[in-house]
Amino acid sequence: MGPRAHQEVVTQITYAILSGAFQPEERLPNIDVLAKLMNVSKPVVGEALKVLSSANIVRTQRGINGGLTVGSNRIPDDILAVTAPLQHLGVRDVVEARKPIEIQLCLLAAQRATAEDFAAMQACIDGLLDNRNGDLALRLRFDQLFHYAIGRAARSAALALYQHQILEHLFISMRQYFADIEDVDDVARMHTLTMEAIRRRDIAEIVRVVEAHLAPLEESVGSHTPDNP
Repeated sequence: MGPRAHQEVVTQITYAILSGAFQPEERLPNIDVLAKLMNVSKPVVGEALKVLSSANIVRTQRGINGGLTVGSNRIPDDILAVTAPLQHLGVRDVVEARKPIEIQLCLLAAQRATAEDFAAMQACIDGLLDNRNGDLALRLRFDQLFHYAIGRAARSAALALYQHQILEHLFISMRQYFADIEDVDDVARMHTLTMEAIRRRDIAEIVRVVEAHLAPLEESVGSHTPDNP
């Protein structure tokens, strides 16, 4: 890895936290393990941890009972701006790619989801409704966490990574849409319909609901957002 290697480590750790692989207050692997997992040196991991610690995403404690702990899953915009992939693509391209990935993840989740996965999906729906009038960043996180829960339920690491890249791109580039246009109650309703279609393993309904859920954003982007050159 080059001189920006620590940014790649920041990206990977951020993804693990945002996708729910590690929850707030949960311990992360130690520096030695992280270096081996990511095939980088310990100093590179150390630089990444400095960035994450400064934003309270990760807490570092020394001593026998020390280690690395997730401080928060609310990633500041300045960190996302550095780590967000697909920055070279236009919003239309990203939105267009989202539908087939979301549909395939839902179809795989219908085959592989456990009771624990469905409980996680429901918790995200409940969290979204509980924060319908609250902080925008928190509301958006519960919205996205539902999709991350489906990604985990699908048990497809590659597709879940593509999903993450798309979600984080949209989180940054379409913030105004989510703030002013998207209706929270409608989103929660569509999430519930999606979850129930997955639970029933109803392929046709999964496709129908996902298409209906993503249609407003697709229409908004198609009407108002020119492609980047």
